[in-house]
Amino acid sequence: MMSSSKLLVVAIDFGTTYSGYAFSYISQREKVYTYNWSKGITQTPKTPTSILFTPRKDFRSFGYEAEEEYARLSQLKENREWYFFKRFKLTLYKNEDLNEKTNIRDCTDKDMLAIEVFSGGIHYLKDHLLTHFKERIPHLREGDIHWVLTVPAIWDEAAKKFMRKSAEKAGIPGSRLTLALEPECAALYCQLGDPRSGLSPMKPGAKFLLLDCGGGTVDITVHEVRYENSLKEIHRASGGPWGGIKVDDAFQEHLLELFGFDRIASLPKHEVIELERSFELLKKNVNTEDKTYHMQLPLILRQSAEPGTLVAGKLRLSSRVVKAFFERPTEHICRKIQEILLSLRQLDLDTILLVGGFAESKLLQEKVQLKFPTLKVLKPNEPSAAVIKGAVEFGHCPEKVRFRMSPYTYGVDTVAPFRHGKDPFSKYREINGEAYCDDIFHVHVKKNQSVETDTEISNEDYNPMTQGQTDMNFKVATSDSLSPTYIDDPGNRIIGSFDVQIPHAFASLQRYVNVKMIFRGTEIEVEAKDAHTKQKYKSAFRFN
Repeated sequence: MMSSSKLLVVAIDFGTTYSGYAFSYISQREKVYTYNWSKGITQTPKTPTSILFTPRKDFRSFGYEAEEEYARLSQLKENREWYFFKRFKLTLYKNEDLNEKTNIRDCTDKDMLAIEVFSGGIHYLKDHLLTHFKERIPHLREGDIHWVLTVPAIWDEAAKKFMRKSAEKAGIPGSRLTLALEPECAALYCQLGDPRSGLSPMKPGAKFLLLDCGGGTVDITVHEVRYENSLKEIHRASGGPWGGIKVDDAFQEHLLELFGFDRIASLPKHEVIELERSFELLKKNVNTEDKTYHMQLPLILRQSAEPGTLVAGKLRLSSRVVKAFFERPTEHICRKIQEILLSLRQLDLDTILLVGGFAESKLLQEKVQLKFPTLKVLKPNEPSAAVIKGAVEFGHCPEKVRFRMSPYTYGVDTVAPFRHGKDPFSKYREINGEAYCDDIFHVHVKKNQSVETDTEISNEDYNPMTQGQTDMNFKVATSDSLSPTYIDDPGNRIIGSFDVQIPHAFASLQRYVNVKMIFRGTEIEVEAKDAHTKQKYKSAFRFN
């Protein structure tokens, strides 16, 4: 449980398309506060994940303000040297080369350090809370807050560590920060119930599949409510990059077919932003019915439209065309759900819960229900708020998610007797006249293994190879395979390493190192201990 010295929990949902925050006091944790962002005369619970930096790469603005300021610069043709980032979070998904020197490109292909962009956005949201709620919480100090930062469940360890580093760079100390998996947060929120949408609190024994459809990624998890009302993950989190922006991409391809690349590329940035907002409103209302849709177009496109394309100055979109925009992502989503349900056919699972911004799409809701007619398909009243509100609850009680399925096989590198005819000769090593094989993947935790939070899940001893050896180096790796052979097999990734100092050789001394792994919440901790000195070494996960 979180330290009682904190006054409140603040959760930041840094999404692919939209971001926001929520908080609640320790004394009234069920009352969750959010901030409503202004967009013209309307108010929204989230603001676009758009960031503007000056030509000198200094942070300038975030969200609607960044979009509007960049649009003004574009109108004045003064935007060329500025850095404008939008929908950049997906750059962390399955990025094999992710590190603190990784660059990402802005909307005009200019490079900037990714960690500067991410930390700039997190810093803005942190300061926004402290500024706007100062009157409500007059004596609040930063040390009174425990922060929660949400991340997709399908991200690897390097991406999670990158977000932690970004948050620390933004001024959030690691000791006051918890990373929370987005679908788990939404599952906690739904488990508590949402009377406005007919979602009743879930009883012990209930099993449900949660579909977290964000702008960039889709996470799918399956949980069981345990007797003490904690959650147990009963299927490893899975999913892919099938979020709402895939629908946007298909719409943009359609515009290219209608108007050509040169015409689309010539659109001023402020008109592109307005076009994107118009389509965002339209796509939430698309359903499986056959009807015609209309949306506003910039003047430059209206002037070049083919006869029959426009009706009263608006773009005419047939039902067939619009539904095609959704085809690929919804097919991917339904195929993955089908795959999971087949693997869990012994379980009495009868409910699919839809959350996330893309879950507001009527067409997606109807497609899932049509594909799985025997299951209840439910959604909370505000699907896009489920993650952020659940993240606040997770910050108060992280122990509410007790059991998780390991997303990877975890292990360390070691040596073993060389197997002639099986092991590659490139890994051959001779020690004291004996033949050994280097780079053996020694498994500590297997993929899909159920692991309990904050509980030791593996404990292995390793001996030095020679009497004169005074240190041992361990590489920590992940694998998608259940039984990896070598540490450098394709698909494996070294996520950290550490050196353990061991005493000189004396007959009376114990000469081995103990290595254990513990899942601390949503992150893994690896600890090594020298048997004689009892000195402990914790893995320093680094970006490789």
